[in-house]
Amino acid sequence: MAFFGLFNYSKPGPGIDKNAPKKKRFFFFFELYFRKFWKLIELNLLFLVCCIPIVTIGPAICGMTYVLRNYSIEKPTFLLSDYWDAFKSNWKQGFVLWLLSTAVTVMAGTSFFWYFVNSARSWMMLIPFGFCILLCLILFFMQFYIYLMAVTVELKLKYIIKNALIFAFLGAKTNIITAFFVLLIAVPTIWFFPITIPIIALLAFSTIGFITVFNSYPYIIKYIVEPHEQQLREEQGDDEEEEEDEDDVIFTDIGSQERPAASSNNDKKGGKGKIMR
Repeated sequence: MAFFGLFNYSKPGPGIDKNAPKKKRFFFFFELYFRKFWKLIELNLLFLVCCIPIVTIGPAICGMTYVLRNYSIEKPTFLLSDYWDAFKSNWKQGFVLWLLSTAVTVMAGTSFFWYFVNSARSWMMLIPFGFCILLCLILFFMQFYIYLMAVTVELKLKYIIKNALIFAFLGAKTNIITAFFVLLIAVPTIWFFPITIPIIALLAFSTIGFITVFNSYPYIIKYIVEPHEQQLREEQGDDEEEEEDEDDVIFTDIGSQERPAASSNNDKKGGKGKIMR
């Protein structure tokens, strides 16, 4: 999508040397960010438009997360069509996740405020107040993974929440770094509202989302996607044939298609067969 022909994304680039050394993720992030800068503006505008009917906020987050995930792994992406496909295919789960997230956030925020106000009356209130701070932090970290798993792996809602809780602790160091940069953008944007309206309209949501996806997706790759694909290779008996290519391929994304895992092992574990998207 281009604005009146101003931005032409069909022009071929110089390409990437296959044997080029991998860049450090900190520098690679900024390279990707500025390479996708205009696309992020378009995505931010598309996201806001899709959020105008309040009930579509959850699916809109799923659509944006799916596109940002593809950007973070440098997968060729058609912004409008890929966004819309993810929006439709994750409609139900995205809506429920948004309702749950909103309800839990309101309850945690209300408890936080109530214990903070009453802590002046009794020092005993500082104990539940501290638990509220910890709970809010864990819920904040879980948000980094919930929608990302929803658009990547076909799992029941309870397993998405359970995995997000595990990742909140497992990726604690990365989550703290992510939270720092997210708050570095979000707090001034909210504090100086309405001066920051242009930033909110053009870049705030897509930038925050890109930071979150870029930092969080490697954990999903390492602990969900790679073990699942390894299991598939073992069950299909072609583990030895693909061993030589193992270093080149991290994750094969099949878009809107679905590939069910063998159900026998998953059923024994009591979980739903995972499907990669």
